[in-house]
Amino acid sequence: MDKLPPEQRFFDFSDYSRPLSRLLVRLVINTKLTPVFFTTISLLCGILSAVLIYFDKFSLLSAILILLKSFFDAVDGELARARNRPSYVGRFYDSVVDFFVNVIIFLSLTIRFQETFIKFFVVIILFHLQGSVYNYYYVLKRHKAGGDKTSRIDERKIEQIYPYDNPFWFKVFHSLYVWIYSWQDWIIYKFDSSAEKLSNIPNSFMTIISLLGLGTQLLIIAFFVLTGLERLIIDFFIYFYTLIAIAVILIRKIFYRIG
Repeated sequence: MDKLPPEQRFFDFSDYSRPLSRLLVRLVINTKLTPVFFTTISLLCGILSAVLIYFDKFSLLSAILILLKSFFDAVDGELARARNRPSYVGRFYDSVVDFFVNVIIFLSLTIRFQETFIKFFVVIILFHLQGSVYNYYYVLKRHKAGGDKTSRIDERKIEQIYPYDNPFWFKVFHSLYVWIYSWQDWIIYKFDSSAEKLSNIPNSFMTIISLLGLGTQLLIIAFFVLTGLERLIIDFFIYFYTLIAIAVILIRKIFYRIG
C-alpha cells in the first residue's frame, strides 16, 4: 500500500490525508467500490467547493470540501495499490480531475474578485508548475528507491497498458494528460535535468519539496477560505509560492549535489 519501501519513506507535508485514507481503504477493499468512484467523489467535492467560494457562502463547508477533495484523492491510489491493481486509466483520470478542480477554484476566485483573466492564466500556470516540481522529484525518488513506478517523468508514450484498463478511456485521459501536463514536466526537467543522475533523492530534501505538493496547496487554500482571506489566494501562489518553488530547486542544486 506504500509508494516507497520503509527505509525510503519521508515526512510528507502534502500527504496528511494518508492515515484516514488507509482506514477507509480497509473498510472498502472487499467491496465493489472502485478507485475511479473515489476520484469522481473528489471531483464533486471540488466543484461544490468552487461554487461556494464564488457565491461567498458557507466558508467552513467550502474549506471542508477542499480537504475532502484531497482526502478522496488519496483514497483512489491507496485502494488501487491495496488491491494490487495499478491503472493508467485511473492514474490519468485522477490527474485530469486535479487540473479541472484547480482551474474551477481559481476561476471562481477570479470572477468573484474581478481579477483579470491574464492573472487567472498566470496563476494556473504557476500553481501547476509548483506542483510539478514536487511531482518531478517524487517520481525520481520512487524509481530510484524501488517504489511505485506507475508514474514516469515522460508520460507521452505508454507502450503497454494493463489488461483490465479500458483502451478507449485510456486514450481519452492519456491524451488529456499529455496536453495538460507534458509541457510542465518538460519545463521542470529542463530546470534540473541533472537530478536524474543522483543515486537517490534524499529524504530530507523530499520533506522540503512536499511543501509544494497538491495536498499542501489545497490545505493553504482551505485555510484562506476558512479565515475569509480568499482575496489573497491568487497573489499568494503567483508570488510567494513561486519563490518557494525556485528556492527549492536552488536548494537541490547547492546542497544535494551529484557525487
